[in-house]
Amino acid sequence: MNEPKKPIVLTVEERRSPLFLKLLEHWTNRLEISRMQNDGDRPEIETAKLRGRIAELKACIDLSKESPPPG
Repeated sequence: MNEPKKPIVLTVEERRSPLFLKLLEHWTNRLEISRMQNDGDRPEIETAKLRGRIAELKACIDLSKESPPPG
């Protein structure tokens, strides 16, 4: 069986890197666009796909936050 993988935790230096900051800006822009698209009238399947994309973008953006202490 596959064991659950531990979440990715970035260091302060990794979160401050120019590449990560550029990706963060890209994800934030895509999230804003996706949220506007989600406000439109779409078929149920398309809405579900869009909500999945929004959830994944939010997970990427959450990499920029400090992780809570283990415990």
